[in-house]
Formats: sequence, C-alpha cells, structure tokens
Amino acid sequence: MMATSYESELERAGRITITIKGVSMRPLFHADSDAIIIKKCAAEALKNLDIVLFKRPGPNGMQYVLHRIVGRREDGNYIIAGDNCTSADIVPLADILGIVVSAQRGSKPIPLQGIKYGVYEKFWCAPYKMRFKVLRVKNKARSAAKKIISLGRK
Repeated sequence: MMATSYESELERAGRITITIKGVSMRPLFHADSDAIIIKKCAAEALKNLDIVLFKRPGPNGMQYVLHRIVGRREDGNYIIAGDNCTSADIVPLADILGIVVSAQRGSKPIPLQGIKYGVYEKFWCAPYKMRFKVLRVKNKARSAAKKIISLGRK
C-alpha cells in the first residue's frame, strides 16, 4: 500500500481526519486522544485565530504542524503560533494546507465556537506576544522547581 501525504489526501477528498500529536496546542487539544477534521480552504477564507495545518522544514525533512493564525504581515505571510508555544512561525500562504473545521475528544465534540471558546481566543490566543511571555515565565518557574526538588532529594 502506498503512503499518501496530507496534501494529496486533501486534494483528493477535500478533508482529512487526524489525531493530535504533541503539546503545542494545549490546553485546547490533547495529544493522542483528540481527533480533528481539516478541510481544504481558499486563501480568502483564512482569518485571524483560525487553526490551520501547514508544512515547514523540520530536522528530518518537511513536517506538518497544526497551529493558529495570530496575524498577517504586510508581505502577505501569516504569523502562526501554537496555543502552548513561546514563538511564532512566519508562513507563506502556499504552505497552509487546510483549516480545522471540527474536533472531538473521544466521543465528545470540542467546541470551537461559543462564549467560552470566544473568551479563550480573546484572552489567551489573540494577545500572543503576552502569552509568549507568560509561558516563558511559567517554563522557567517549572524548571527552577524541578531543580529545587532534585536538590532536596540529595
């Protein structure tokens, strides 16, 4: 059986379902338990705070990444960052493969609209530069706590 890429499957079927891997979109999505449906979309349909699948160079060739659009530069490239990340990627439109249209954890849907989700977007996702700072402080505090605990065990 021949392996297919996300691009070719999106081109063929117009949508794909994938299971979340990694922690970059926490707390919204959880690795290995959440499934999402990604739909191919036109460039004009993309808007700020949409969650998109894109490709970027990785250590072992191209990798697929699911992050959120947090802005757009004057040159037309998108600023894209994970909800649990401390930096952003600059992504050309050609590298964006599709947009998340629904998600579920087990048999329960993960709401991607409504008041609770709107508050999450407005206060956590939209102010991404502030979020980067908060996450950096949190990560440093966690690292310091681990060192203190480690020293206490010696």
